[in-house]
Amino acid sequence: MRVGIIFEGTFPYVTGGVSSWANTMMRSMPDIEFTVIHISAKPEKRIPKYKFSSNIKDYFEFSLFAKYKSKKKPLPCSITKEIAETIVYPFDEKYMSVKLYEILKKAYNYDFTVIPESDAYWDFLESIYKKFIPYEDFNYFFWNVRSMLLPFMNALTVDLPVCDLYHSVTTGYAGLTALMSCLKYNKPFIITEHGIYHRERQLELLRAKWVKDEYRTGWIRLFNTISALTYYGSSAVTTLFLKNQIIEKELCDDHKKLSIIPNGINYELFSSLGKSKEQKTFNLGLVGRVVEIKDIKTAIKAFKLINEYRKDIYFFIIGPTDEEPEYFRECQNLVQMLDLNDYLSFTGSVDVKQWYPKIDLAVLSSVSEGQPLALLEAMACGIPVVATDVGSCSEIIFGTSGDDDVHGACGEVVNSKDFVGLSKAILKFANDPELYKNASQIAKMRVEKRYELKNMLYSYRKIYESVVL
Repeated sequence: MRVGIIFEGTFPYVTGGVSSWANTMMRSMPDIEFTVIHISAKPEKRIPKYKFSSNIKDYFEFSLFAKYKSKKKPLPCSITKEIAETIVYPFDEKYMSVKLYEILKKAYNYDFTVIPESDAYWDFLESIYKKFIPYEDFNYFFWNVRSMLLPFMNALTVDLPVCDLYHSVTTGYAGLTALMSCLKYNKPFIITEHGIYHRERQLELLRAKWVKDEYRTGWIRLFNTISALTYYGSSAVTTLFLKNQIIEKELCDDHKKLSIIPNGINYELFSSLGKSKEQKTFNLGLVGRVVEIKDIKTAIKAFKLINEYRKDIYFFIIGPTDEEPEYFRECQNLVQMLDLNDYLSFTGSVDVKQWYPKIDLAVLSSVSEGQPLALLEAMACGIPVVATDVGSCSEIIFGTSGDDDVHGACGEVVNSKDFVGLSKAILKFANDPELYKNASQIAKMRVEKRYELKNMLYSYRKIYESVVL
């Protein structure tokens, strides 16, 4: 079996999260061949952060914001007109997804990048402009629409290598390329959502200062439509936890497609890591990339409050610092300004397995997460965790109400950006040995019961086999 696994901006160039999950999964299925497909924003030379396993047989990359050179026939004007007539503002996402799917079924052999050259496109553009924003500068309107359309047209046009199955690690552009390959080669495709793509884009668009209010809603609904379209055309849709699945159900009517497959880690490996006997201090560890989405600054501010109270607590930020150099410099400056240089260290890229034995409490301060592997790894080591209430952190820390879980808390959650609450939660465990001991036991048991790697692998293998055979 050959699986084409599609990434958007992650593996093999970005460490952690989705990339760690993918690397572990592919290495743990040596009997399955993989073609790695990477979607980048623009062409650039980068150094992969992962060494490919022997069962990765092919690599393919294309860029969304570069003119894709296709050998396909230009898209007929009749199909362009159909698409234009289907995209009716305000969008009805689920209705449009079904209509677009039927159009794409007969258009997978065509070059979509020629759309802006067609009369139908110009008629559509003119009608939208006159009906909704005639007061706007037309030049701005034209280039805004064109820049937004380019990645979609490339995603619909690109020819992926032939595989037995396509596994898209998101909806969005990756999902569109998977859908078109599914139609072209008559192969199935599945989706795994670590975070919900259209919700993440919505949050970005709501915060973005460069997007005018006149366009914001339209782009949000467009991403919703893309998710609905890929849900509709897929054979199966998986996610990591219940909260995500509830959001998926808003745009996916076929709930039989939906399933939850939690992340899995090698419990035996991490649980066997012994506790360091040398340390006399209480050590905090934040395992993650030093990037803005991890909100390292909030963790630093929280540690300042802790440092004023206890000088025997140290903080290690464990992960690469080169992904967002400017943000790393800002974090360094904050550490210096708060006079924490003697108590806080950035390790850079290291083998985290060598660091878990030195950590007493794991910290996560992110503003967005899926199901953080770093928390699961720490818990398998018997390390209690304090995290922001994002993604599945609450479910990981407090468990679920089902009988298949270990009941009790192995840590605490706080609101994003709440450095005061974060500091109090950390001190709560640092100051109470009995609470700490109980949380440590629950952490190990929960990972062993719910987040074992072998369970995750079995679930994906079962889906692969069910849609291919």
